[in-house]
Amino acid sequence: MKEKRSQERPACSIKSEPFPTEVTCPECGVGVEIWSDENETSCALCGYSVYRHERYVN
Repeated sequence: MKEKRSQERPACSIKSEPFPTEVTCPECGVGVEIWSDENETSCALCGYSVYRHERYVN
């Protein structure tokens, strides 16, 4: 009798959905939402470009 092989996909083939993170704008201090698939976003209050690598997590 043959064994059934697992039909699961490898973890690297499973795509995750983007998720939001709230960070603080370093220019004006307001909370800004940046998504996991974005490297930068703009502050709605002052227009400053907030980059993922310089974020301050709230």
